Formats: sequence, C-alpha cells, structure tokens
Amino acid sequence: MRWESVKISFTAAMALMASSVIFFIIFFVAVESIPALVKMGLGIFSSEWRPYQGKFGLLVFIVGTLCVSALALAVAVPLGILTAVYIAEYCREPLKSGLRMLFEIFAAFPSIVVGMWGYLVLVPIIRDVVAPLLGVQTRGYSVLAAGLALSLMLTPTIVVISERVLSLVPQELREAAYALGARKSQVTFRIVLPHAFPGICAAIFLAIGRALGETMVVLMVSGNSPKIPSSVFDSCYPLTALIANEFGFAAGFPLYRSALFAAALILLLTALIFVLAARLILRARVV
Repeated sequence: MRWESVKISFTAAMALMASSVIFFIIFFVAVESIPALVKMGLGIFSSEWRPYQGKFGLLVFIVGTLCVSALALAVAVPLGILTAVYIAEYCREPLKSGLRMLFEIFAAFPSIVVGMWGYLVLVPIIRDVVAPLLGVQTRGYSVLAAGLALSLMLTPTIVVISERVLSLVPQELREAAYALGARKSQVTFRIVLPHAFPGICAAIFLAIGRALGETMVVLMVSGNSPKIPSSVFDSCYPLTALIANEFGFAAGFPLYRSALFAAALILLLTALIFVLAARLILRARVV
C-alpha cells in the first residue's frame, strides 16, 4: 500500500512539473512581450516594420503566416482525409500496413529535410515551369512554395490520426448499413465518416497548430520578403521565419527583442484559439 502511494505521488509530481513548465513558458513569453506591446499598443498590428526606428508592426508577418497556413491546409486536409479513408476502408493487407507505416515514418521527417527539398526542387519547378505556364514572373520563393512544402508536413499527421479514428468505428455500424442494402461508398461517407468526425477534427486542429508553428520549411522557401502578398506567387514572411531570422540580431536591442516575443505570443494565442474552437466543435458534436 505504501509503495502504491509512492507511485501515485511520483506520477502526480511529474504531471505537476510538466504543467508548470508549460505555464512558465506562456508566462515568460507574455512578460517578455510587454515592453513592445506597451510602446506600440494597437500599432503592433500595423504594417510598418522598421525595428531600428522603433516601429514594430507585425501585420505583414501575420498575413504571411495566415496565407501560407491556409494554402497548406487547403491542400493537406482533403488529401489527408481521403488518403486515410482509402487506407482504412478500401485498402487490404499487406498494403494497408505498408501505407500506414510509410505515413508514420513520413510524419516524423525533420522539417529541414522537407525545407531542403522545397528549396532545391519545388522552388525551381514553380519558377521555371508553373509560373511561365501561367504567364507569371516569380523567383519561385513564394506563398505557393511555402504552402505546398508545408502541406507535405501536415498531410502525414492528418492521415495517421484520421486513419486510426476511422479504424475504431465499430464494425457493427458497417454491417448494419450493408444489411439495409447500402453500397460501400454510402457506408464510408454517410456512416463511417460522420461517426469519426470528432477524431478527424482533432487531426485537423493538430495540423493547424503545426502549420502555425512550423519554421524551417517556410523559412527556406517563402522568400522572407516583408510585404503583404497579392498572389500565391509573391514572396511572404511568416512570423516563425521572422523570429528565427532576427532573434540573434535583436539580442542587443531590448525593444526589438520584445517585439519578437510579441510575435511569439501572437502565435501562441492563435494556437490556443484553435484549440478552444476544436473543443467547442467536439462538445457540440457530443451534445
């Protein structure tokens, strides 16, 4: 009995430690961003970024982040869900196990590897093939390149989680639908997918969190140009790339450094908003 109490206490201590670290990080980022937020106020959301003149408007970088993330999700979400449906509902062994393992490995790929692929392969294809076909001039470093490269990072996560959720749908539901004369496609898209909807939502929101926080992929192929893009062929400058590129230069300038922490705080709060939205969707689905 005493040993059981020790194990419970140790487990509780580890949980408390992990939670404390998370709250400490949030608190630290918020405190460090206060000087810039106090000085700039709502001006932090302006488009004027001149750090050595004390102007730290982050609008350009926020728009860049949203454009890249939206494009990546527009590609990754339907591709990931349909791939998961194929693996879970239509694919047979041993191909099913092989594809599942392949996507699990792909989900663990280092982002720098995908960034190098995007830099050496995707950017030249956009510059020399896609853009000329559409009559557009571009250097290749663009919202399109960053969005497509980022979608490669998000798709495996959506596939792996969605496939597991679809596989957990009770077989009795499928058999009951077949007994009523339903076809395979009807069972899949009218019975299985709606039943797995909460878990698929969790996969999508997890992918959104990764899209907002991904750094190396977008850093290498977005162009890092501080302007609001007018098309997918324009360069952009996401918040994560801004922090990675300029944090070293900002070390000797307290207000500059604080502005970068404010950018990190915006990313953090945005991710929390999506998590809360996911919770509301799941709760509404349960009700």
